[in-house]
Amino acid sequence: MKITSDSEYSLEQSVKREINYIKKRVKESRLANPNKKHTPQDYPAVIVACKCLWKSDIYFGESRSPVNYKYEERIKNRLELLGNIGSKRKECPNIIGSCAEPHAADKVVKVLNCDLDKLKFSNAYRPRTTKVIRYCLNCKQTFKEVL
Repeated sequence: MKITSDSEYSLEQSVKREINYIKKRVKESRLANPNKKHTPQDYPAVIVACKCLWKSDIYFGESRSPVNYKYEERIKNRLELLGNIGSKRKECPNIIGSCAEPHAADKVVKVLNCDLDKLKFSNAYRPRTTKVIRYCLNCKQTFKEVL
């Protein structure tokens, strides 16, 4: 979720660095709280990096509930073309607006005023296992770059 402006890092290098940061943070939390029950939910389910094609700043998004989240108007409008934000549709098992991609894109669009068709995404990863997660149909239909 932190922001970097390291132009020498690619999106993939940046998201992998962020995953390592998340793993370190979870490990430190578990060591500091040995009596607490720890679960895989200590990690975000999915993380993705996003940037505007003409800027070097990279932003991260994690999958989470879209409830009470105020998306930038252009992203909100695109998501609503699929259905109500926070609901499921029969074509995709994911809840509209809950993926990491719209959360990362929202940061880029709000801060850099980037056009939605100029967004570039890294692969989506499950931080706990570092497995690449394929983009869902909701994200493919919302963002031109996501194939």
